[in-house]
Amino acid sequence: MKKSTMRDVSRVTGLSMFTVSRALSGADGVSDESRLQVRRAADELGYIPNRAAQDLRKTSRDSVAVITASTSNSYYLDLMSGVQKALRPADWTVVMADVAVDGVYDAITEERTVRRLIETRTAGVISTLTLKPASVSLLSRWDIPIVFVDSAPPKGRVACPSVTTDNYAASREVGRHLAGHGYADWLFLAYPARWSTRFERERGIREAAEAHGIRLEVLESGNDPESAHKVMAARLAAGGPLPRALIAGNNPLLLGALRLLRERGLHVPDDVAVVGFDEFAWAGLTDPPLTVLNERSEEIGHRAALMLARIIEAQGEAERRGQSAHPVYRDEDVQQVEPELVIRRSCGC
Repeated sequence: MKKSTMRDVSRVTGLSMFTVSRALSGADGVSDESRLQVRRAADELGYIPNRAAQDLRKTSRDSVAVITASTSNSYYLDLMSGVQKALRPADWTVVMADVAVDGVYDAITEERTVRRLIETRTAGVISTLTLKPASVSLLSRWDIPIVFVDSAPPKGRVACPSVTTDNYAASREVGRHLAGHGYADWLFLAYPARWSTRFERERGIREAAEAHGIRLEVLESGNDPESAHKVMAARLAAGGPLPRALIAGNNPLLLGALRLLRERGLHVPDDVAVVGFDEFAWAGLTDPPLTVLNERSEEIGHRAALMLARIIEAQGEAERRGQSAHPVYRDEDVQQVEPELVIRRSCGC
């Protein structure tokens, strides 16, 4: 696909190249109306000013970006370890960009991040979040491959590479284990649906509850410990029976829920059994040790990085042969990693 240029923006707006350049760079001497007109045209054309070189595609490919969605989640520590280990032999640089600081997703931050990655000639992207279709289209226009990890590509982008956990099967396994303890009612503390893994985790928990005749309550929280603490406090204040088992959708929610239980003098697992997603380094050192669903995030990161490196290297080979550098994806670029239920004492075992 032919990439848009500043001349295309000038042609569409009817403004001079000089005016377009100053409008895009934020320089003075351009009216607000003209600046808005230029930026709208640039967005529609998919034009990204190049801050580093005249030709983005002729530069070396030696850095990749990992887009995260709240670095407070320890899941990303192991994921980044897997990425770094896979790319270290090639001496590639790995940068991280968070589009959900403190668990709050920001669409403007996503847009700005994607544009900056293009401007700085990032070779490829690993995303832990389902990006907006416009972001994926823009990366594709600039021949920047993207691999989704533990998140789904946007609808209509099913061909995008991905390395994910089988969240549905994982949740069913968690449900079977809790049902084996005889717990009659569960509470699933869930993060917002903006994180696509929510759907399959909730579906698996719901089906497990239905299959075993369990009463299930789904309680949605913001994707951070403070929000989890707040919604759990409101739930307890509202009265009603205490859930016999709590399933925390991820580590930030687990942290907030455990803090609330401790403040209220509730004991795990005697009063409330607890299971969390995902494994973390000190899960076995808490009192009691925590039962968790290990998504094997380091392996996910390792696989995703190797996959991305292969795609980028194939682009380089194509360029050297004078062919299109548009990324080529294979059927095997959609993979799932089998999770593992790590049973400790917080579930009642």
